[in-house]
Amino acid sequence: MSFPYKKVLVCIDFSPTSRRALREASRLAGSEAELELIHVTQKLEPSVPWSSVNRKVVAKLGRDAVTDARAALTDLAEGLRNQRVRTQVRIGVPDQVILAEAKRRKADVIVVGSRGHTLSERLAMGSTTERLVRKASIPVLVVPAGR
Repeated sequence: MSFPYKKVLVCIDFSPTSRRALREASRLAGSEAELELIHVTQKLEPSVPWSSVNRKVVAKLGRDAVTDARAALTDLAEGLRNQRVRTQVRIGVPDQVILAEAKRRKADVIVVGSRGHTLSERLAMGSTTERLVRKASIPVLVVPAGR
């Protein structure tokens, strides 16, 4: 079976479900498509905004989070043999950043794992995943959590 998409945006939050989504995207894409792995971290805000010490600590934590995510994405990418892979880490609201990057990169499909957060696991689909499915102008492949 040939995967009909040439540019695949794969959402990575480092959960087992997102790793499963990456494996599925890699398997389906084979060597034909370019995989773009994206991790979005939310901007950290100091709990005491007027404290310069607090702002510096939060800024350092944010930089460290981005550095760690870049290293982890690089490790994931190196595990994908015979495929063209790019990685990127962005800061912002995950669904908004992912949709903007999909448009900017002219992605053909978004691949995301579904893991949910409460309210019956967001009624079987995570809140970010649900917003991507609802707002995307391109197909979204949702890979369910393994049981």
